Amino acid sequence: MRKNVLFSVMLFLGTLGGLTVCPTTAKASVQQDQTIKVSGQVVDQSGEALIGATVKVKGAQSGAITDYEGNFQLDAPANATLVVSYVGYKDREIAVRGRANLNTIELESDAMMLDQVVVVGYGVQKKADLTGSVSIVNADELKRVSHSNISSMLEGKVAGVQITSDGQPGADPSVRIRGIGSFGSTAPLYVIDGVPMGTTIRDFSPNDIETIQVLKDASAGAIYGSRAANGVVIITTKGGKKDQPLKVDYKGYFGIDQIRKNVYDVMDATQYSRYLGIAAENAGIPVPGGYSLGSDGYYHFQDNTNTNWLDEAFKTGTRMNHSVNLSGGGANNTYNISLDYYKQKGTLEGAGPNFERYTARVNNTMDIKFIKFRTSLVYSHSDQDNLAVSNANEYVQGLYGNLGNVLGGVLNMQPTIKAYDESTWVLDDRVSSSTSYKYDAYGYGVYYDTIHGDISAMNPLLINNMLTRNTIVDRFVGTASADVDLLSMVGVKSKNHSLTYKINLSYSTTSANDKTWIPAWIQSNRVYLAKENERLTKAHRKYTDALIENTLTWDGTIGLHHANLVVGQTFEQENTNTMSATGVNLSEPYFLQLQNASSWSADSYEYKHTLASYLARLNYDYDGKYLVSGIIRRDGSSRLSKDIRWDTFTSISLGWRFDKEKFYPIDRDIVNMFKVRASYGELGYEAAVGDYAIQATMARNNMTYSFGNQPITGSAVSNFVNENLSWEKRKTMNVGIDLAFFNNRIEFTAEWYKNKSQDLLYGVPVPASAGVANTSVTMNAASMENSGLEFSLTYRNRDHALKHEISANLSTLSNKVTSLGFGTEIYITASYITQVGEEVGKFYGWDYQGIIRTQTQLDELNALAEAKGLAEYQPGAKVGDCYYRDVNGDGQINADDQTVLGSGLPSVNFGISAHLEYSIFDLSISTFGALGYHVSDYLYNTLNSSYGYGNKDVAVLDANQWDGATYISSIPRTYLSNSATLAWNDLFCDRQIQNAAYWKIANVELGCNLPNKWFGNYVSGVRVYVSAQNLFTITNYKGYNVDYAGGTFTPGYNYCSYPTARSFMAGLNFTF
Repeated sequence: MRKNVLFSVMLFLGTLGGLTVCPTTAKASVQQDQTIKVSGQVVDQSGEALIGATVKVKGAQSGAITDYEGNFQLDAPANATLVVSYVGYKDREIAVRGRANLNTIELESDAMMLDQVVVVGYGVQKKADLTGSVSIVNADELKRVSHSNISSMLEGKVAGVQITSDGQPGADPSVRIRGIGSFGSTAPLYVIDGVPMGTTIRDFSPNDIETIQVLKDASAGAIYGSRAANGVVIITTKGGKKDQPLKVDYKGYFGIDQIRKNVYDVMDATQYSRYLGIAAENAGIPVPGGYSLGSDGYYHFQDNTNTNWLDEAFKTGTRMNHSVNLSGGGANNTYNISLDYYKQKGTLEGAGPNFERYTARVNNTMDIKFIKFRTSLVYSHSDQDNLAVSNANEYVQGLYGNLGNVLGGVLNMQPTIKAYDESTWVLDDRVSSSTSYKYDAYGYGVYYDTIHGDISAMNPLLINNMLTRNTIVDRFVGTASADVDLLSMVGVKSKNHSLTYKINLSYSTTSANDKTWIPAWIQSNRVYLAKENERLTKAHRKYTDALIENTLTWDGTIGLHHANLVVGQTFEQENTNTMSATGVNLSEPYFLQLQNASSWSADSYEYKHTLASYLARLNYDYDGKYLVSGIIRRDGSSRLSKDIRWDTFTSISLGWRFDKEKFYPIDRDIVNMFKVRASYGELGYEAAVGDYAIQATMARNNMTYSFGNQPITGSAVSNFVNENLSWEKRKTMNVGIDLAFFNNRIEFTAEWYKNKSQDLLYGVPVPASAGVANTSVTMNAASMENSGLEFSLTYRNRDHALKHEISANLSTLSNKVTSLGFGTEIYITASYITQVGEEVGKFYGWDYQGIIRTQTQLDELNALAEAKGLAEYQPGAKVGDCYYRDVNGDGQINADDQTVLGSGLPSVNFGISAHLEYSIFDLSISTFGALGYHVSDYLYNTLNSSYGYGNKDVAVLDANQWDGATYISSIPRTYLSNSATLAWNDLFCDRQIQNAAYWKIANVELGCNLPNKWFGNYVSGVRVYVSAQNLFTITNYKGYNVDYAGGTFTPGYNYCSYPTARSFMAGLNFTF
């Protein structure tokens, strides 16, 4: 019932706001072609008069200058458009519409200026008055450069913010603000036009963005409570301007995407044949029948097959974007309507990945006496063809067993196998158990013969051509708000005080339809093919979110004292419904519907999550010199048990404008702003607690009870759960200094921060004597710290013919796990270790010492084992194999000799960007990078493996070199199969870890702004441009996506991430 009422109110307000799309015609007592005297007042965003502002009739040279009270008067046609300009502020166009008095005209300050008004939680503040850690992204820079999603707009732009993503079309980038603060999700909260939108905004168009602010510490983000524990990204979308005539903006581009194919240097058929023959001899097994030893002493394949699998698998992708924006406004209303279309065809042959998105948005405002209404409606539709098996190696509905990643399969496939060969890839006549099945594999299939050896190779092109994974998402977001000026409502007029009540309503619904089709061929192997393997899975997911917020804001000035007080209440309810069904063994010819399957299975889930909060914030300043901000928020979550559901979180921040003191010793013409600030705050985080995680469930018929000596089958709680799960806590400290030089020409910020994450959810081992099935239970048991320094510098010069702006930022990060629970000191997963007192997820493996060069050296190593009563130092190792340090000193290398090898978290991140303008040309360059960064790349390590039938890196050919009895190669011996205790030449060690320090040239864009007079002033702002993205990366790292971050416990691990393409685009922007 509550949701229906909420939506009805929103619909009414949306309709009311929608009426403003057609600007109201002002009443005028003159005809539109007459010349009239027009007057008004020009003010800034805080209402202060702007002295000396220029007011001109558009297209004319004459005009007026505002006086000391900001007033002006000039003669203008009744239907004219005025252009108002002032240094440091954005120009504004005002439609006269026959009015003699235009009242107040408000100008917006230029981006990054100190008087710029920025959006913070439930209000705005001048940039110079901020006391928390807030980074403002240069909005003009964002608008100049083309982006496919909003998150990527932040790459390299904000100190302390790390953006990582693989190159799949439609992929949602991972965003981390100031390191890893939880073992769960580390995604920040996105707030769009004042409404929290969760942790993903992939379905919104970047072309709709007006401004972006990033709140990085608790004092800045605490107003949003538990949702802000990982930071907040505040986004304001474009809106119309009052008295603005209709303006239509078009932005569009077309581009091509190309994958660099020289990242890995893989062998051709001749090189691979040579490797295979030697590796077979070293392993003491027969060389496959298709290979023979030539007169030159090397092995060769039986024919001239030489498949370049990268050429077969990758193609040139395309991307395009078209965006139309209509905006304007009347005397009391504004409107903005945008339509956006984006399409990207992937670079991999086959069904995916591809992505297509349609977005429509309507923003309206209307002022009615003492009430200001604002409505926003957003609808998006996206269609994504997913990569068959992605970089995450994730669970695919209906798929069983292990399938190689598509990219991994492409790189590892033997070049002596043809990509398309009906005589070898069709399996039917090669496997006895499948002779009764005659399914066409279209030339792709499971390959098995004696020509290439004892292999069962899955053609990667088969996987991506025949396995279908499609997701269609429809998302609707409707918001409505009303700001009520309570003093005006009761007839009180005050220049120094205001009291405003605001109600904010939001409702969003997301509907997702998933389809996965897995033909039998994909799940077959060399000894088994059954039609029962084919699976058709269809799923429907629906997410809804309803939000209501009520706030009361008092703003007052008494003498030199200024205060702003906000109190409020919020209520949010999220609902999740999922349904999934799988059909097995479909009838032919295929009509892919579940009813055509011979059997079915289905499941469904339903979740509900509610978050309620009370909040208050007080901002105070004395004469603009001494700044104080305090926040208190009480949150309650349905995910937690009743007794600990509510908690209170507070923050405080202080600032001092040293430059406003009378005793300020520095020349203000040199350093015109000098601010010191500090903050401390605490936030809760409950998103890591799963829905209903505190409730135990009973399995059916899992217990036998005795009643009257008669066994009765019943149910019992088999898994122990912790009913006392509580909030994760984030305590943040921040100290900063903000400087501005030469009238804001140079701006510099330096910050130190320390974030303490406590009561983190972590799986604590359950004793075997507990009598429950689960081996671990989630508890608030762990803690972690992140600390670092952040620096930002901007230099701008617009006083010369070559206008330019250069910005740079640098941040450091130090991470330390301080607790892992009750008596737990170490957590190990694969080749990563997390231990108390150290950084999360360090590389963990064997300490590589070199290669055994001679039999004498091998005997000396074995003597160490014999001294401990053992036979061999490394059982089965031979001359030419790797050897490792005996960490525990027991005389033999085994799993107990693994040790910490290094870090996968960058210690330094930086970004550098520049924008230059000369005459009608402009150039933008954006770069970012990392230092102190290491990566373990799965593909590189696989290609450099010393074992197996898969293709290899050309460098492996340097193995197996001897000088008499001495092994002289820097590459260990190669084997087709391993007969030793461990695969000594492939143990995870520092050989598998690369120095991944890098500097990426992320975007270069060259534009030409054509003069308006060329188009008779019918079209303005015409800009044509060319751009290149992901142009070049300076690094010693060999692999795709050097900036791919890995998981929380596995940072620096790159498992087959989809290559980010190098993109070349040409675009056009114009206004009419």
